[in-house]
Amino acid sequence: MKKSLIFILIAVVILGGGGAFWYFSRDKSSATSAMIPTTTVQKGTISTDVSGSGTLTPAVDDDVTIDSDDASKTIDSISVSEDDTVEKGDTLLTFTDGTTLTAPHSGTITSLNVYEGSRVNAGTKVAHITNYSDLNTVLSIDELDIPKIKKGQTVKITVNAYENKTYSGKVTSIAKEGTDTNGTATFDVTVHLSSSKGLKAGMTTTGNIVLEKKTNVLYLSSGAVHQNQNGYFVYLSNGSSSDNQETGRAGGMETTRGKQQAVTIGIHNDQYIEIKSGLQEGQAVQLNAITKSSGSGSSENGQNQFQMMRSMNGGGMNGGGTMRTQSGGGNRP
Repeated sequence: MKKSLIFILIAVVILGGGGAFWYFSRDKSSATSAMIPTTTVQKGTISTDVSGSGTLTPAVDDDVTIDSDDASKTIDSISVSEDDTVEKGDTLLTFTDGTTLTAPHSGTITSLNVYEGSRVNAGTKVAHITNYSDLNTVLSIDELDIPKIKKGQTVKITVNAYENKTYSGKVTSIAKEGTDTNGTATFDVTVHLSSSKGLKAGMTTTGNIVLEKKTNVLYLSSGAVHQNQNGYFVYLSNGSSSDNQETGRAGGMETTRGKQQAVTIGIHNDQYIEIKSGLQEGQAVQLNAITKSSGSGSSENGQNQFQMMRSMNGGGMNGGGTMRTQSGGGNRP
């Protein structure tokens, strides 16, 4: 009899403890709430680009050779030595007949292959000139992006050694043959820097090639744009926004989803997306919800459907675009 009573008491304790655990766990989960940040439609300039990494190389790195007009001549005197810096047109050497050979480019004499009294013929390599103050960067670009690259496109360049500076350049050439790495081909795209002051050959770079740029257009953070089978849409603000300093985002916070509004989109980059129709400047829309819990901080909920659909389709661009005017952050479209 006593043993039965003991077993009954143990069962009551176990069941009671399990019930209490479920009760407190349920209460904890019920404290979870969703907050929805808002942002507004902005007007400004948006651009899309393709990025690639590379290194700085001299724009001028050429052999100086004897041409056919100076064939079979003897060198009387040489005016330069290795490591000398020359300007375009400076005399490099003088022949016994009084004619001269001049520098075709400005730069540094990195090698000198002749001496006074040498007999030279057409095609003889006399010297090598490298211009370390006039640089290119050769970017490695994915094969999927190469059809979008054209000569003359503007490029914004950052150099790893000077992260806080931005340099500009233009595309001058695109390789006709790619390099295969693990089944993916990349192509060298040469970009000439408009200014190379303070830079050195061999430094690593990242370049953003501007593909398309639009001014005076409406745009939103890409985190506000979603996609379903009918096209693209946003959630309109329901007018219950209140300032919330904890989010660090522009706009207010709401607790319920607003009405869906269909939109037509244009160009986009990693942060912003052009709105061609469906919204007006200054109109408030909702971003992805932030789930808050009393026991576990906060996290973003409800993945951007527009982003998810692009990922499923293998879409997306290499690198990010630039935005001249700034607004709240967003997800990659």
